[in-house]
Amino acid sequence: MADTDGQAAIWLYVRPSLGIPHFLGAVAIIALVVHLGVLGHTTLLKKYFGGEKLKAASISYVLPSHS
Repeated sequence: MADTDGQAAIWLYVRPSLGIPHFLGAVAIIALVVHLGVLGHTTLLKKYFGGEKLKAASISYVLPSHS
């Protein structure tokens, strides 16, 4: 299959032994930053790890009336 959009040309300038580990490392760092951001701004986990009892979720239904 021919490379029609030029994406493979990056490997002419960057060795795969250097580029691939850096790319995967950047993906891992971004994933950790996103997860820490979500965990740091969630009140549910702070309460849970603090030993507080969590309340069960309640659902209320509104049924349409048939006239």
